[in-house]
Amino acid sequence: MNQDSPIMLIGVGGAGSQIAHGVSRAFGEPMRLILCDTDSVSARDNARFILLGGNRLSGRGSGGDVAQARLAAEDSKHEFNVHLEGVRLAVIVTSLGGGTGGGASLEIIKHLRHLGIPSIIFATLPFSFEGEEKSRRAQGITSMLEEVAGASIFTPLDQLIDNVDNMDEAMRRAVDTIATGVTLFWRMLEKPGYIRLDAERIKKIIAVAGRGKFATISAQGATRANDIIDGFKRSTLLASCNSVKSILLGVLAGEDLRLSEVGSIADGVRETFAPHASFDIATVNDESIFSGRISAVLMLFEANKVKANLDEPISLTNQKRRKRDLSPLSQGPQGRGRFTNVEPTIYNGEDLDVPTFSRRNITLDI
Repeated sequence: MNQDSPIMLIGVGGAGSQIAHGVSRAFGEPMRLILCDTDSVSARDNARFILLGGNRLSGRGSGGDVAQARLAAEDSKHEFNVHLEGVRLAVIVTSLGGGTGGGASLEIIKHLRHLGIPSIIFATLPFSFEGEEKSRRAQGITSMLEEVAGASIFTPLDQLIDNVDNMDEAMRRAVDTIATGVTLFWRMLEKPGYIRLDAERIKKIIAVAGRGKFATISAQGATRANDIIDGFKRSTLLASCNSVKSILLGVLAGEDLRLSEVGSIADGVRETFAPHASFDIATVNDESIFSGRISAVLMLFEANKVKANLDEPISLTNQKRRKRDLSPLSQGPQGRGRFTNVEPTIYNGEDLDVPTFSRRNITLDI
């Protein structure tokens, strides 16, 4: 395990642990990785594993209860600290709609933010056939996650299976699509080529990126650069991106990568999605993996976060505010008032102890 990397991958819940383990296999080299779940079945022999809420749930899972998952993560959050030395960015993968994925991820991200570590979360949303209640539960937790994560990418499972009907193949396709995207993103950060993004730049991008979408495309042959652009244009994962403020593009190829190809892909992405958006690009040159082909990962963000310097000293006033904002089971910046020290009332993924105007970001005219 690479303990010198400034980036850590955290798989939360059963599906999140499966995806994170897939990323680790695809990367093929040691990486900073933690799997965590309320169910002990998610442990893997070759990965660090944290059992969330061991005394509370005894490794049997949260039973789909978001509140129990939040409490379990709150019980265990300090077990992460020993693994976080030198970490500058956390990449979290999970699945929403159950209990642990949303509930535990929320508390883990809050703890990371308290330590000054920005995070990007990749989360899947339930299939449409799983029912309205599960969908509401997942959608309810997304707003809470958006408030505490620097960047958040929520992708419906329906969009990840590419019309595959066989159940086993569809689930494998969904996991592989997310794992591929995270793996390419990871290579872009860990194995930079001639055009690179340093860790501090990445940290600042992610800290304020907001909600986003992502897609990955691979192509080979004489027209591979144009094929990459066409693939992004047709991707259902990038559909309805109407308010893009920030673009992050990674181009990964072998030693035959040409400047004209990088330029064509970059220009095509900007022209297609947001000509005036903030734009960052990095390349990876690895002949052993990408010989003869180009793989590209594209992330489009709303960039709707209030900019803040995570490294600046915290004043006494801000310490009090941060303690209030990040108190156990608080819901992001609004907090839970007098309900801070009691178990939350969760319904359809929403904390009903938080006033409606706070939960739904309604500005009161007073």
